[in-house]
Amino acid sequence: MIQYGGVAQYGAYQQRYPVVLSQGGIAAIPSLSKSPMIRDVWEDNLEQEFSVIRSLIKDYPYVSMDTEFPGVVAKPVGNFKATHEFYYQTLRCNVNLLKMIQLGITLLNDKGEVPENCCTWQFNFRFCLTEDVYAQDSIQLLRHGGIDFDYFAQYGVEVSHFAELLISSGLILNSEIRWLAFHAGYDFGYLMKVVCGKELPEKEEDFLQIFHSLFPCVYDIKYLLRSTELSHSLGLDHLSESLRVRRFGMAHQAGSDSLLTGHCYFKLLRDCFAGAPPLSSNGVLYGLCEDASSAATPSSTTIPGGSAHSFASFAAGKNAAFPSTPLTHTVKGHN
Repeated sequence: MIQYGGVAQYGAYQQRYPVVLSQGGIAAIPSLSKSPMIRDVWEDNLEQEFSVIRSLIKDYPYVSMDTEFPGVVAKPVGNFKATHEFYYQTLRCNVNLLKMIQLGITLLNDKGEVPENCCTWQFNFRFCLTEDVYAQDSIQLLRHGGIDFDYFAQYGVEVSHFAELLISSGLILNSEIRWLAFHAGYDFGYLMKVVCGKELPEKEEDFLQIFHSLFPCVYDIKYLLRSTELSHSLGLDHLSESLRVRRFGMAHQAGSDSLLTGHCYFKLLRDCFAGAPPLSSNGVLYGLCEDASSAATPSSTTIPGGSAHSFASFAAGKNAAFPSTPLTHTVKGHN
């Protein structure tokens, strides 16, 4: 059962974060990241920052990515032949129910070098605690990481505006762009939902077909770890410690995590893969499309409907750090 209700109280955002005045004089570009390498993006400066990104991707075609989202609130019901089927249906019903809160992307070249001045963009999406569904413990974690949801509700990026600019940016549907992520099923699930403006399809194979169309070249670091002596059970922070890669910015923020992901990828290539990833790892998301001998345990939450057979048909119409098996959460918000 999903329970709703409750409004949290927050202090004045401007007392905690420095604010830059936009061209119109509106205080709408605060810095959450506490790092000069990471630029926060709100609705007010969205088009300006996409213009910068478009100017850089030819020289920096590697895009490391991370998202922050409001937890895992539901499990699918049914019998599943393999754990990857249960994983996808869990991912699907949660992505369809919830909204992405942050997206971080970092640009790198083929040597792992980043642009000067700013290399990471942290997109802060409109999210309202009185309207949107969320898991309470996830919101608390994000608040401790520096997120003020009052400000997100007022100045956050509009998803439809972001999708329009992303589609025309050259970052997707482009085989020259190499996407990098860590345990990336949920990350790409949320990004696909935003780009297409529609719920994820019912079948895993349809999801993967659309995924590969939108993102022709993807490396999931957690899957790459299967080919190394490092444990693939490591989380991103423990992996960075093992590789001796330094974090910039604050943990539990998408910008900092995307920057750390990019640095870990290139350090992993140097240490374990002689500079190049296995060709067979391209396009494989950890936990999806992997055979497993054990069947998943069903639960009592229904799955929203929806199907698609190609990116074109999927995007034609519109329907009205939790990538593991979810826990049971108390959920708040409103439909």
